Amino acid sequence: MKFGYAGDLLARCPELVAGVIWLDGIANRPSPSAIDANLADAERVIRECFPTPPDIAKYESIAAWRQVYSRFGVKPNRYPCAAESLIRRVVETGALPRISALVDLCNAASLRHAIPVAPFDLVNVTGDLIVRLAIGNERFLPIGTAIYDAIPEGEVVYADSSPELLSRRWNWRQSDKGKIGLSTTRVLVTTEAVHRTGRDAVCRVLDELSARIPEMLGGTATVAILDSEDPESAR
Repeated sequence: MKFGYAGDLLARCPELVAGVIWLDGIANRPSPSAIDANLADAERVIRECFPTPPDIAKYESIAAWRQVYSRFGVKPNRYPCAAESLIRRVVETGALPRISALVDLCNAASLRHAIPVAPFDLVNVTGDLIVRLAIGNERFLPIGTAIYDAIPEGEVVYADSSPELLSRRWNWRQSDKGKIGLSTTRVLVTTEAVHRTGRDAVCRVLDELSARIPEMLGGTATVAILDSEDPESAR
């Protein structure tokens, strides 16, 4: 299986740097106290860094994603990137819901480094995964619903070889198809940055998660860094 970025997408967003973690044989579970404490610490840092919601959009990594979203015709005030959504929820409500050990580890890393971190269960993925512009004949099932969204041509999406997508508006929202569950064992984790020091942020996320996930959930982790010069990773 391969994961990568389409050339026409990278031509419009050459600043993108992405990190990939291929996970095999993990044993996901409800979060133990150590993972809960890790997420709580990341939430504390967010509350200290962003006293009010308007401060979030000014942060370098978030502001850069807002500019990229606008470049692709997405209104970032209505559809913020995944990292901005997580940060905003912590600032507005104080904490995130606890989902599972893997998701909580990824959410903590996303908060701590202020870039999107997305885990995808690979059990339902067909063929290779590519981040590309939608053709317009795809569909998307939001988590927790039974009604598919129609996808407009040109939207940035995570796609496999089937018409059913794994994300909408790039990293704004993930689908039910790739949802992480307690039975999840094979996973692709991606992290993406578009700001000036994005490569450093991506590397920090990769270092953190490629160590912590196998330590706490078992299995193996293989990492790669992708950009416009090296846009593809295989497992």
